[in-house]
Amino acid sequence: MYTPYNQQNLQHPQPFHTQPSNLPQQQYQQQGQFQQPQGTQPQQNAPYTFFNDPTAAMAAQFARTGLDSSNQYLQQNLGSFMSNAGDLHYYFQVSNSYVVRKILLVLFPYRNKNWSRLTTTVDGSSSTQYLPPSHDTNAPDLYIPLMAFITYILLWSCFQGLKGDFHPQLFGYLASQTLACSFLDILFFRVGLYLLNCSTNSSLWDLISFSGYKYVAIIVLLVFKHLVGSSWMFYYSIVLAVTISLSLFLMRSLKFMVLPSTTNNTVSAKQRRIRVQFLFLYAVVLQFLIILFMSR
Repeated sequence: MYTPYNQQNLQHPQPFHTQPSNLPQQQYQQQGQFQQPQGTQPQQNAPYTFFNDPTAAMAAQFARTGLDSSNQYLQQNLGSFMSNAGDLHYYFQVSNSYVVRKILLVLFPYRNKNWSRLTTTVDGSSSTQYLPPSHDTNAPDLYIPLMAFITYILLWSCFQGLKGDFHPQLFGYLASQTLACSFLDILFFRVGLYLLNCSTNSSLWDLISFSGYKYVAIIVLLVFKHLVGSSWMFYYSIVLAVTISLSLFLMRSLKFMVLPSTTNNTVSAKQRRIRVQFLFLYAVVLQFLIILFMSR
């Protein structure tokens, strides 16, 4: 008898794929991950980094040793220079009244009778030291030269901009040119003191200070030239008047560096005459050329 298929009970056979069992290997890996003893077995497959390289560690130790040696060398050889740089605090001890009096002294030195610097006694010793600029108008400072230097560059650039000749490179060009003139000025006076064998206790900051007072006169000339706008004869008369004032100020202020005091006069008459000529050459001729060049 023919029996039909029951469609509801009909099922297609499902293929069964067998795979090789890797259970022992997985168990071994899990045991290696979770049952690894801490601190007893080093990692065999640790990733390479810069910090676990023995060559890098040796190089870092060598660099640290070299840095310590260079630091010790700088402290031993540049310690005196850094101590001298600490004396800059003296040259910036100024007040508003001092700045006004000093500028008037540079421009109108004719009425000043006393050009000697004031001194005071150090507590607990018999030595003396100079009073700071805030207590002595004749003392050199670095505040006025620095401010006059910056004002000169800005003012000269502003006048060039009013004429339509301003460009950004003007600041660098003018600053380098001004620093070069100041360097030659200080070098000329320093070499002259050495050749004339002028023994003085003044520092390099004193020379920089007195050399920087010329910018006050140059600023005055720039203002007269671009704001007043008169004839060339009037301008050169102002140049001559300002140069004479600055020359008189420098000759009176730098006299203690070139000529010794009357109590310790060991210079012959010939040497004294040569030193006076050198002081005149520096304070009059050289300053006139620099002022005429920088106020053009």
